[in-house]
Amino acid sequence: MPAPTGELGAARGTFTATVTATETGASIAWQLTFSGTTGPASAAHTHTGPRGTAGGVIVALCGPCESPANRTANVDASVLSAIQAGSTYANVHTGTNKAGEIRGQIGVLASVATALNSRQEVPKPKGNVKRARATFTATVTSEGTTGKIGWRLTFSRLTGRAMAAHIHTGQRGKAGPVALALCGPCRSGMRRSVELSPALLTALQAGRAYVNVHTARDAAGEVRGQIAAVPLRITG
Repeated sequence: MPAPTGELGAARGTFTATVTATETGASIAWQLTFSGTTGPASAAHTHTGPRGTAGGVIVALCGPCESPANRTANVDASVLSAIQAGSTYANVHTGTNKAGEIRGQIGVLASVATALNSRQEVPKPKGNVKRARATFTATVTSEGTTGKIGWRLTFSRLTGRAMAAHIHTGQRGKAGPVALALCGPCRSGMRRSVELSPALLTALQAGRAYVNVHTARDAAGEVRGQIAAVPLRITG
C-alpha cells in the first residue's frame, strides 16, 4: 500500500523472527531474504497495520539491505501486542518503489505433534485395535483471531480403510463435535493446508481439541489423540 510499479513478477521475500517477551516488551531476532526486486533494496522495515492498510514504521530492519540480512531488535509492549494481534507487517523498499515493493503480514507460528491410539478414543472402539496407531503433525499460524493449519497424518494397523479423519473440539476423555474435516477417505501420509475458524483457533490454543481417524468398523473413531495446547501466545 500503495500498489508498487515496475516488473514485479519475480519479486519475493521471506521474513522470519523469534520473538521473546521481556519485562518491558520483547526481543526480536529476525532474518530477511529477498530476490527479484526491481533494484537494490534501499531499506526494510516492520510496520504496524492490519492486512491491506499502510502503517507507521516500528523497526528499521536495514538500509540499504542485502539478502540475507539478520539482526536483533528490542520493541516495547505495544509492539508486542500488535504482533500478537496480527497487526504488523514487514516490507522491502527500492528506488522504484520507495513506499514499499514487497510486503507480508506477520503471523505467530507454532508446531505440534500428536500420537493417536485406540486407548484415547471415546466411545471405546471395537475389534483388534491394540496395535492401531497414527501420528498427526501440524503447523498453526495465527494473525489475531484468524489462522491457518498445515497438517500431515500417518497411520497403520487400522481394522480397515480410513474412511475419514477430523479435528474435534473436546476435552481429553470426552467426545466432541467435528470442527474440521481433514480427509475422507484418507491415505497415510496425506497433508493439506486449510483456514481455521476463530472458534477452532481458540480451542487449539486452549488444548481443547483432538484428532481422530474413523474406519467402517469404528465409525465413531478408531484412534484418537488430544492435541496439546498450541503456543500461539508470545511469552518469556
